[in-house]
Amino acid sequence: MTKLYCLCGFIGSGKTTYAKHLSKQHSAFRFSIDEWMIPLYGEHMERDVFDARLNTLQSLFKQSALEMIELGLPVIFDLGLWKKTDREAMAQWAKSHNLDFELIYLDVDFEVCQQRALIRNATRGEQAYEMTPDMLSLFWSWFEVPSFDETITLVKPATKPN
Repeated sequence: MTKLYCLCGFIGSGKTTYAKHLSKQHSAFRFSIDEWMIPLYGEHMERDVFDARLNTLQSLFKQSALEMIELGLPVIFDLGLWKKTDREAMAQWAKSHNLDFELIYLDVDFEVCQQRALIRNATRGEQAYEMTPDMLSLFWSWFEVPSFDETITLVKPATKPN
């Protein structure tokens, strides 16, 4: 059975880097939300607009993933999955489609994530959003670290900034 990998982690935790590694390792197709959102919609928008566009892209990713998996191609979702309810919904969706599903959490401290995100601002292009310290602090308050009752693969990447 072909596998669906879903990456969970905060901004700067190394999700995209890890997704690229997984993609090479498993000859998998990678859906990275930032790499689609920014070229399609630009960088700055109201939160409700962002959420609606995110939902649209995630629906398209899921539809495409089902077709790819049917063809025998592994798929990686580099989405973040910050909320427990989002992770549960993704796991339920995968289960409802009988998919071999793995949720991978990149466990990196806030300080390291912040440092990486601020360094990345200089070279991000259309691959990542520009982040300020205030934005990162606000977003960290929204991030729900996976709990012991969630079925996850824990990855603790090196803590040096990228």
